Amino acid sequence: MFRSTMDVYEFEKSLLTRMQEISTVLSAREGIPVGASAVRTEWANYVEIAIEPTGWQALWRVPRVLCEDLAIPFPTVIMGTVEQVLFDELKATFLVEAVQDDDVHLPERQTVSLEELWPLKDQENDALNVDRTAECVDRLRFFYQHIWMPWDNDSDDDVDWAGKHLESRVKFYYDMKNKAMSKRLSSHVLALLAEANYIQKKRELLEMEIDEQEENEEDAECADLTLNSKATDMMKLHLRLNAIKNEIDILENPAMREVYEKVRFPEDDSAFEAGLEVTAEAFVVTHVGTLDQQMQYLNEAKRYIDQRKIVRICDSLQGALDRCKSSDDLYLPPGKHQIKFLEYLNSAGSLRAISSVNFVEACEREKLQTLEDIPVVSSKDDDSILLTIDGDYCFENIMLDCANVRTGVLVKRGNVTFKNCCLVGDPKSTTKQGVVVFGNSTVRFENSVIQHFSTGIYSNQNCTIQLANTIIQSCINGLEVLRGGQIAFTAAQINACKSYGVILDADDDANESHEPRTTFTNYAQIDRPEFRFTGECAFRGNGQANFVVFNGAELDFNSSCFVDQMAPAAAGDDDLPTNKRKNMED
Repeated sequence: MFRSTMDVYEFEKSLLTRMQEISTVLSAREGIPVGASAVRTEWANYVEIAIEPTGWQALWRVPRVLCEDLAIPFPTVIMGTVEQVLFDELKATFLVEAVQDDDVHLPERQTVSLEELWPLKDQENDALNVDRTAECVDRLRFFYQHIWMPWDNDSDDDVDWAGKHLESRVKFYYDMKNKAMSKRLSSHVLALLAEANYIQKKRELLEMEIDEQEENEEDAECADLTLNSKATDMMKLHLRLNAIKNEIDILENPAMREVYEKVRFPEDDSAFEAGLEVTAEAFVVTHVGTLDQQMQYLNEAKRYIDQRKIVRICDSLQGALDRCKSSDDLYLPPGKHQIKFLEYLNSAGSLRAISSVNFVEACEREKLQTLEDIPVVSSKDDDSILLTIDGDYCFENIMLDCANVRTGVLVKRGNVTFKNCCLVGDPKSTTKQGVVVFGNSTVRFENSVIQHFSTGIYSNQNCTIQLANTIIQSCINGLEVLRGGQIAFTAAQINACKSYGVILDADDDANESHEPRTTFTNYAQIDRPEFRFTGECAFRGNGQANFVVFNGAELDFNSSCFVDQMAPAAAGDDDLPTNKRKNMED
């Protein structure tokens, strides 16, 4: 069982302090340059004298890539005790004591990276110097999450690593944290760093699997086929990581950033570049076709577009996104539209398709998979997030294919509406999230469908989610909301979810029960201020229960534990989701 308070240590430090801390570790042997391969040894020496070797309690934030490998939900957080610190490996033997989700079953003893651990402020053993231990883990985590890059493992040992990289890397981090870069460029950098970190963890897992197969595979022919497949995967990861390295090397240089941004994000609107007020425009995306086809499509589009607006024609959604302002309206034809969009959408803009498709009707008739000629937006690459919203925005008549991303739509703030939309994940994944909503947001789904995610909608505190004639189905958990969130169901359905239809992580026990959870089959039985039901709602076929309230879940996990990207700016945001739950849950 989780204890009632689960506060972990967090630190806010200046650029100079971070520089001094890392320099102290990497300059312990004064006058001796430290090559890339020796950096880990220097950290191991520091950890050995600064950290408690055993007995301290912590939260283990399981990395997404490991969640994928173990087929467990993300995020998953585990409480336990460090049995032994493995200094040379910068890891620890971790005894699992409480798991966020009852469906997650892990071996009692795990070997985890120290940087994945968050020491608890409240320790059972008062004799431990947990303050110093937390300080040590914080320094280590900051270095390996924000300063050390995955490609540094392959760096030249003839060069003093700290002398070449330390100052520029720390300044690079604080430039992002202090918003010295444009939002567009900062978003791009964060996405690149998150992808690089993910690739490196994936590489490490593949290397372990290859080593194990070489040792254990008896069938030589089968072994060769498997190893060749994994070697191909390794090569793809290596090539992508090398491409990211080349971009980051340029971006670390402040003098090159402005040039890079102009080349990477061309903008033909001089007024917009100058920050002047401009009128919102309409961008109409077209496909290649005959003149008659184009005329027919534009006549259809005319019914959707405000006649007073200036209209621009683009041949791809990517081209429109690269040129438009966040307040502009974008219109799509049916068909597939692949994008890689790293900015935020806001300012009352919209993304609409010129289509008469009805996703709810198709879902109810079990014909969603056979729909043809529908507008589909998907990611070009295996990105972290398909679209990020930090203001008012509207989606209409669109299918968002989230199979290649780890989160479909991230809503940081604002009023967001999905009208006649369909969000589809991957039925085989246990880690993909459909819509993640941070604090002070209102998200409305009208006549929409969400299916095949680990969690269809995840809502933080102080959010309002409105489900009107909307279906969530075939997820692991349909909807999860933290205490203080408001969910309005109007003729909504949540069906066929593997675990729960709706999860409420509460910090009280409204039913005066001493059980860690209370489950409900009929929504009419629920008397909670977070839920409001109108119209004919339906909750059917959800594995463990249609509704579950986790009682007494007042653990206040600090937001940094749940940031699934190397995001210095985000890590300081007050509105990041703070998961709070369970008997002992990115």
